[in-house]
Amino acid sequence: MKVFKHFFLKEYNTMVNTDTKRILTLSLPIMGGMVSQNILNLVDTLMIGQIGPLALAGSGIGAFIFFVLFVGFTGISSGVQTMVARFKGTNRPEHYPIALMLGLWVSIGLAICITIFTLAFLHELTAPFSTSSDVTQIGKDYLSFRIIGLTFFAICLVIRGFWNGVSDPMRYLKVIIGIHVMNIILNYAFIFGHFGAPELGAAGAGLASSIALAMGAMIYLIDIRSFLRWRIGPIQPNGRWLAELSIPMALQQIIFAAGVTGFYWILGQISTDAMAIGNVLVNIILVAILPGVGLGMATMTLVSESLGKNDGAQAFHWPNKVLLVSIVMIGTFSTLAFAFPDLILRPFMTDLDLLEQSILPLRLDCVGVMFEVGAIIFMNALNGADQTKLVAWVSSLLHWGFYLPLAYYFGVTLGHGILAVWSIYIIFQFIQLALFMLYWRLRFHHFIHPQLLTK
Repeated sequence: MKVFKHFFLKEYNTMVNTDTKRILTLSLPIMGGMVSQNILNLVDTLMIGQIGPLALAGSGIGAFIFFVLFVGFTGISSGVQTMVARFKGTNRPEHYPIALMLGLWVSIGLAICITIFTLAFLHELTAPFSTSSDVTQIGKDYLSFRIIGLTFFAICLVIRGFWNGVSDPMRYLKVIIGIHVMNIILNYAFIFGHFGAPELGAAGAGLASSIALAMGAMIYLIDIRSFLRWRIGPIQPNGRWLAELSIPMALQQIIFAAGVTGFYWILGQISTDAMAIGNVLVNIILVAILPGVGLGMATMTLVSESLGKNDGAQAFHWPNKVLLVSIVMIGTFSTLAFAFPDLILRPFMTDLDLLEQSILPLRLDCVGVMFEVGAIIFMNALNGADQTKLVAWVSSLLHWGFYLPLAYYFGVTLGHGILAVWSIYIIFQFIQLALFMLYWRLRFHHFIHPQLLTK
């Protein structure tokens, strides 16, 4: 305890207002986009929850299969962000279109292939996650509409990485909020059959999201048109660098997303109620996690840009400073959710028994999310320093070698249910944070070498 107290006091005393302002200027727009996405997810869940537990469980299956399918594109987006931030640090703006165009070409090609594959194997992808045919059918219907928007989503992610890399995330935020407002209106129309639209139930949320993403991608491409080039600079070395950055991050995210699907599968083995609870709690706690992801993205840009300027000392201190900001911002939400779980859960659940079962897992989530956000910050710091392989290996091994086996054993085999699943989640996130924080503090000067600083 004394070690952690000394660490936080030292970092607080050395943090200057200019650094805090830089962190907030870069991270708040990113967090705004993340929070607006989460508000959209909550509204989705709120609307679908009015249909019943089966719709919640089925849409949860479809949503997280889509999550598995798209999450690898965040690796490409992060690779573009790291490259652009490094170009910015070395004052080479003429290289920005190289990272942007490479990211778009790769993302669009992959997204089209994944969309075709998913539409061909809808039943095979959804069937393993529930023993209820009704739940499976809802999941399949939702996914069939949702996957149509994958290519547009991939375009949005790459452009988000570009604007984050040049430290101008407001360009992304201005559009994404409008897209999410449109998405909510379309959800209302297609889920319940208003404004002359067909009543599609939970599947209507998937269709609404795809339409909104298509509109958003077109707006983003028009906005960024001055950076679009058919003929760009040296492709081979930059393509190799993008691959070195993106592939480990993409694989890590895919393995993590598969683990999230495994988490839903475990909940499905416990009960349909457990799966419905999991779907609601994940969307609620994303209110805290997504701003944490925004802070992580800001950390990646700050570290990569500092390394581009050959300022290793500044790069070293960024994740520590961002962590302190996260404790103040995200800790406030976690404290409120921990203190008033009934107030937060009630709008999402009409079943009082289901609500009662959700209170303790939500409180456990409020503790675990602080460790998770800390881990996200240090993972992104390491990614910004080109340590993507290390992050991918450690995170994936912990998820699949520790968390999921123990969650299944205690939750399903021993019959302790969802409380065991959430308790092990806290331990997993604490271990992950401790490992990445210690590696950053003890090994930073060993992996920051001259070739990296002048890349």
